[in-house]
Amino acid sequence: MNILNYIYILYSEKRSKSSKISKVRSLLYFPLIISSLVGQLDTTIINVDNMPLRTKLLWGDNGLLRQLNFGPDNRKDELKLRVKMLQNHQKLALASLGLVAYQSYLGNQMAEGDYSKQDAHKRFSKITWGTYMVSASLSYFAPPAQKYNKRISSMKVHQWLSYIHFAGMMALPVLGKNIVTSNDYDKALSLHQNVASITFASMSLSALLTFLPY
Repeated sequence: MNILNYIYILYSEKRSKSSKISKVRSLLYFPLIISSLVGQLDTTIINVDNMPLRTKLLWGDNGLLRQLNFGPDNRKDELKLRVKMLQNHQKLALASLGLVAYQSYLGNQMAEGDYSKQDAHKRFSKITWGTYMVSASLSYFAPPAQKYNKRISSMKVHQWLSYIHFAGMMALPVLGKNIVTSNDYDKALSLHQNVASITFASMSLSALLTFLPY
């Protein structure tokens, strides 16, 4: 029974001759109406049209995760899950940033001819990539926020930068292998270093933006 049914019942009861029964039933139905209204308000996302495309595809009315009935049953629990996911995202993102910085150091040492760092660079590349992807997944798959704004904010720029360093992290393993197989070693190395520098710079700026007011 939806909220319109409850209101109709209350209206009908008020007009009935048995006023005592009407009052009792009204008292019984009133909490249900309030509960229903709160439930409807609880599921409302403010400015849903401004929701990022990736979030719409996952958590929109016809989103993939909605269709699969994945996640909490109500918005209150969704928001709690979102907070936990984003908190863990931040921790892993900082760890990823440190690992990328260390990888850059090892890569530069190899570029200068110190190939004793090659095994460490190869080993940490897997750890760095895996940590980054888990961090990114926690952000991209988090339930929607309570509201979205059109205005440009530090968090919106943070999201835009994420597309840059995500693309960079996807490309770096391929570019690293290309150094070994390429006929032009210097060109392949330069491309790998340039993409690594852009990736690290965008990650660093993205991290700094999280300390600014939303």
